[in-house]
Amino acid sequence: MTPSIDPQNLTPQQIELINEGRKLEGIDLSLFGYFGGPELQGACIGRMQLDEDGQLPASNYDSPEDRLKALVLAQLLRGALRQSVPIVLSGIFDDIFALRTIEAAGTDVQGYITSAGANVVSMLPSAYRRHYTADFMQRFAVVAAEVAAEFELGWDSPRTFAHELAAYCFARKGIRHADAEYDTNLGAVNLDRMTIGLLGDGTVLEETYFSAPDGQDPEAPAWFVPYDPASRVNAYLYPEGMPTTEQVDLLEHQVTSEVPEKYAGAHRRQALEDGTLVDISPYASSRYFLCPVAVEKTIIDSLGFTGLPADTGWVDLLLHIAWHGAAEHPAWKSYDYVASGFEGEQVYVALVAGTDGTDSPVLTIQYLGEVEEPGVD
Repeated sequence: MTPSIDPQNLTPQQIELINEGRKLEGIDLSLFGYFGGPELQGACIGRMQLDEDGQLPASNYDSPEDRLKALVLAQLLRGALRQSVPIVLSGIFDDIFALRTIEAAGTDVQGYITSAGANVVSMLPSAYRRHYTADFMQRFAVVAAEVAAEFELGWDSPRTFAHELAAYCFARKGIRHADAEYDTNLGAVNLDRMTIGLLGDGTVLEETYFSAPDGQDPEAPAWFVPYDPASRVNAYLYPEGMPTTEQVDLLEHQVTSEVPEKYAGAHRRQALEDGTLVDISPYASSRYFLCPVAVEKTIIDSLGFTGLPADTGWVDLLLHIAWHGAAEHPAWKSYDYVASGFEGEQVYVALVAGTDGTDSPVLTIQYLGEVEEPGVD
């Protein structure tokens, strides 16, 4: 079904949506059913481009008008997909924060999932709602970020069921947003077109949205297990949880360029005693690093983690990026990255390897600076 718009008379908002979609360089328009040759750019958007013989660039269309309609539809779908990325990612983190709060208070998690206040978690298959905890959504956030990156860099196919589900969430949210904000009238038919284009075969996804028979508790899908046994996925996604056997020992880290250690030797003990550093070793050593780990109190305050126990997930937010950075760069003694809070707060930090007063290896997450928004002096 072609949207009820005139390809020769697009509104400024629809042209904006089309141009936004061009940022998704990893999405080919053939995924959305366009096979008419190179798309037209800029001011040529409403014109027909013929080949050197004056013919249509492909024999898939009976007329230039049909080709243009197919082109505009595919461009609108790609634009809708691009617009969905920040909406979905932000919604997932809002859900994580809400679920963490509800779980800590011991109140009704299922009530939130089915409420109007839920963002992305309410879009997931209802038969498996018992699985949608804050920890689950945190893993799903990693998957969604990977899918969004592949939309930019080159989309092939989903590696796990969770990747498949994330792609569907982007498609569904994108169609709804485009129809509401850009008057595209894409609707359910074109949601199917986009979903099939991204997934190829949506049979598994479709089956998970079927309601379970009364009185039966359906077995959950293997959310994060690769379809291809040879395919690699982020270690954070494994069903058994965070990595426990491949912990990183930074004793071997040696580099010539690094973030200097602020609390070397005996200064570390003093910083721990006066509260400048907060020890997170009990939690960190069981899941990430073999040596003691501390974080500057400034980071905890900046990210809104003050007063929260480690099992609310804030330590995971700080450490799982650092863990993978250390694993990927075993020659580095420090690894800097952007740490995020539950409500979008961000600061630059660095994981720094050093020694304490007894020359034993230790790790410190040190504050580097605030993340400035673009255009802010």
